[in-house]
Amino acid sequence: MTTATQKTADNHNNERIACQSRMEQNSDKHGMNEKMEMSSKQEKHLPDEKWTPYLFFCISSIALASFQDGFQIGCINAPGPLIIEWIKQCHFELFGETLSQYKADFIWSIAVSMFSVGGMFGSFCSGYLADRFGRKSTLLYNNILALIAATCLSSSKLLNLYPMIVIGRFLVGLNCGITSGLVPMFLTELAPANLRGKCGSFHQLNISVAIVLSQALGLPFIFGSQEGWPYIFACVAVPTFLQLATIPFCVESPKYLISKLNDREGARRVLEHLRGHTKVDEELEHMVQETMMTAEPTHQPGYLALFKGENQWPMIVSILMMFSQQFSGISAVTFYSTLIFKRNGLSGNEPMYATVGFGCIKLIATFGCLFLIDHPKFGRKRLHIAGLSGMCVSSILIVITLTLSNAGFRWASYLNILFILSFVVTFAFGPGPIPWFFTSELFDSATRGRAAAVSATSNWIANWMVGLTFLPINNIIHQYAFLMFTFFTFTFAIFTWKLVPETKGKSPSAIRKELIFMKKRLLS
Repeated sequence: MTTATQKTADNHNNERIACQSRMEQNSDKHGMNEKMEMSSKQEKHLPDEKWTPYLFFCISSIALASFQDGFQIGCINAPGPLIIEWIKQCHFELFGETLSQYKADFIWSIAVSMFSVGGMFGSFCSGYLADRFGRKSTLLYNNILALIAATCLSSSKLLNLYPMIVIGRFLVGLNCGITSGLVPMFLTELAPANLRGKCGSFHQLNISVAIVLSQALGLPFIFGSQEGWPYIFACVAVPTFLQLATIPFCVESPKYLISKLNDREGARRVLEHLRGHTKVDEELEHMVQETMMTAEPTHQPGYLALFKGENQWPMIVSILMMFSQQFSGISAVTFYSTLIFKRNGLSGNEPMYATVGFGCIKLIATFGCLFLIDHPKFGRKRLHIAGLSGMCVSSILIVITLTLSNAGFRWASYLNILFILSFVVTFAFGPGPIPWFFTSELFDSATRGRAAAVSATSNWIANWMVGLTFLPINNIIHQYAFLMFTFFTFTFAIFTWKLVPETKGKSPSAIRKELIFMKKRLLS
């Protein structure tokens, strides 16, 4: 009897403890939801800020790091055949044997791919470095890698050592990988809510400027000769030195100061300097609330935590947004544009001039996106869907016109160039800039660094896959290789429409809440 009574009492105690635990959990969740709603409401009511001279100075200085990325993408196109010939000559002088064309092409392919390999490593480390040493310091010392790489690449011919090309490409890949994870995040953390899109687009804008400049420098009458190609690689030292001279006068991210150093007064001074006035209490309080939300006992730092719990779906969406950029096929067009134009009937130096011309038009389109991305009628989501849809239609028309051109219809080759142009322009209006800063808008200060690193790494992996596979596939199925990009752009346009929320002017908590709601609605 006593035993039965004791068991009953124990059961009651266990039920009471379980009930109390559930109440505490619900209370914690309710408190978290209240904080999320408070943060969302605060950001919605933050006053619109204007560009100040100092904000523009900081954004421009930070985005100079992105110049290296674009330059290295574009600089290998025109001088590639010249460098391959030099590799054959250098190998003979070093080892006394003639290198076959196949082996010389293979060595050059390794050198080109080392950029992506370095980028993968660099981007993965960018989150840790940004959180450990700060955004500003990491960006400052990252320039050392750029200078070492530029020295290796530009002096390789002088020293007659082609392995230095491979080493230099890997080192510059490390530099650009760190940049790709760090710069978009740093830009959006300095920007006021109403200017996040414009500020974040400076990363892609500098990439586009650098691609055009590097392709222009590769023209025969500038540095596109056997004696001149080393100077192309030396030119990247100019923006590197310019950033070294300007970045010390920039501020650290106010969100980093609050979330990692708990320096509220330092963050206040930074905001006052950036905004050009002292009325920054609301914005500062919003940053503090955002930090408090992630200071829960259940919060798990580190990369694995990004794929668990409430971070899992936002992280997957961020990665897929990066895939939507690279699997759209833009890398294939950029890497092999000269070859594509040759197959369209252009001869002599015409393909190189066409490549530079397309780069200029892409740059103009990127400027257009800069003005539309924060516009009330557009925003991120509409521009991204419109860009992917335009690329989808353009890729189909590219296949049709290439088929007609191969069948002997000369007029079709001119239409094909026009549709390649539309392919590039529609990329610049959405899939180009938006995925880079999407992750920074989706994650809070505590997880933003590592989330940006993971999404940037996924971008580099996708870039490497497209660069590695497109030419072999194109050699087998020819123009129909572009149908791969038709499939991917169509799929990612539907994905963005159904599962990606608009992020313009919203707090990370509000965006994540809407993101999860869209997923549940689709699955229900």
